[in-house]
Amino acid sequence: MDKKLESINQVTYQLNIEEKVDNAELIDPKTEKLALIILGVCLLLGGLGVFLFDGKTWGLNIPLFSFLLISTFLLLQQLSEQSLSTAEYLLIATAFLFVLMLAWRDSLVLNGLSLLGLLLTMILAYTLSTRGNLQETYVSETLQDFYFLTRYSIKSYSDLVHKDIEWTDVKRRWGQFGDAILRGLIITAILLFVFGYLLTASDARFEAIISQLFNWNLDADKIMKYLIIFSLSSWISVAVLRGGILLKNLVINKEPTLPDWKLGTIEIVMILTALNLLFLSFIVVQFTYFFGGDALVQSPIKLTYANYARDGFFQLVTVVILVLTLLLLTNWLYEPKPSAKKFGKMLYAILATSIIIMTMIIEASAAHRMYIYTRVSGLTELRFYTSIFMLWLVILFIWFSLTVLRGQRQRFSFGAILTGMILIVFLHIINPDALIAEFNLARLQNGQSLDVDYVSRLSADAIPNLLTALPELPEKQQCNLWQKLQVHPVKQISEEDWRGFNLDRYLARDLLLSVSSSSAPQNCK
Repeated sequence: MDKKLESINQVTYQLNIEEKVDNAELIDPKTEKLALIILGVCLLLGGLGVFLFDGKTWGLNIPLFSFLLISTFLLLQQLSEQSLSTAEYLLIATAFLFVLMLAWRDSLVLNGLSLLGLLLTMILAYTLSTRGNLQETYVSETLQDFYFLTRYSIKSYSDLVHKDIEWTDVKRRWGQFGDAILRGLIITAILLFVFGYLLTASDARFEAIISQLFNWNLDADKIMKYLIIFSLSSWISVAVLRGGILLKNLVINKEPTLPDWKLGTIEIVMILTALNLLFLSFIVVQFTYFFGGDALVQSPIKLTYANYARDGFFQLVTVVILVLTLLLLTNWLYEPKPSAKKFGKMLYAILATSIIIMTMIIEASAAHRMYIYTRVSGLTELRFYTSIFMLWLVILFIWFSLTVLRGQRQRFSFGAILTGMILIVFLHIINPDALIAEFNLARLQNGQSLDVDYVSRLSADAIPNLLTALPELPEKQQCNLWQKLQVHPVKQISEEDWRGFNLDRYLARDLLLSVSSSSAPQNCK
């Protein structure tokens, strides 16, 4: 009877093991220990996030939180006896660079681009971890990695708690220790409450100190805010630490099923030839309109500069984006017959090159329209960043010609991401808001108008340039700009809260406060 029962238990145990293996839930004790450490660290980082992000603005708190997170990651790497490659160290440094930029520039657009750069770095890190190669990654694989990264990040907290940790084993191994800690906490809390009550009742000064220490002025809104900050901080920490430490054991990159149909030479020739003819006819018919400029505006059709510049501008930019997407898609789907493979590739390259040339002409037209518009109406953030985006599209077309058209499509994705990240860093260096302010201020020297209301609403990045040019402005604009700068949002930021420190905000606020009322224009005092 005992042997029969032992045999049944062995079969049951084996079935349970096989079920865990099938579900990829067989947990190694070392992995489980790391998972417990990660959970505890992430809860601690969540609490630190509540303290760091309790202010009204972003600034130094983001780099500081990131530094703590990266330091923890590197420490856990040593604890788990894992090593990082040079590429992984470079990605960590790149991510921290984008984080530092959030404490450098004040522009919301630049801050958004910094977050985009951080997201691109995370995608590259995921690709490196799962595929082992960055430089030879197809666009389709990059899109897949973004999907899997998003799905993994959303599920990371739940998977850490429910999959990476076997709570039954934890209770068996650490149950007595945990029960002892719980009993100690309960007894300690009771004793502190009793003796604390007696001591505070015996001394008014001590009571005031204790009351001030525990007076957090919590209400429902503040509690909800703290819970959201705690959840986001700990969730981000779990996604990073679990992915960096346990990714190899717990994340399986299953490739989704992609369409199995292809395009032959006939379809490709029909599509690309039709587009070539359409673009050619459009350029021929609209050539005068493309580059008409002053002559077209002064023609009898009564076309204003604004209408000339804006009419169809964004449609043309959309055409450029769609052309690049279409060329990547057709190159991916194109599969010529083996007997005419060389001829088919050459034919595709010729047709694609022709489309690229005409698309560049269309983009040059859009850029010319933007130049006319900014020359007449001034420069704004939308006009500036749209022009920069068009420049990036030109870079992508050149990179497409050097990679995809030469049979190296797998190199396009990494180059496109890398150029985008470099462009984001370049934008932070040149300080777009300062350039926009300088451009609009220079218009006054040519007898053109200045939109004081707009330039005064630019971020703190532009304030040093505005204050430098202030004495040279005409009295009316000088007074108007001075008054608007006195109510700039940067002056309302508390200097005492170091967590929201931002370099450009600090410099701008210091400049505004250092300029006394005696330095104001005479008619503004």
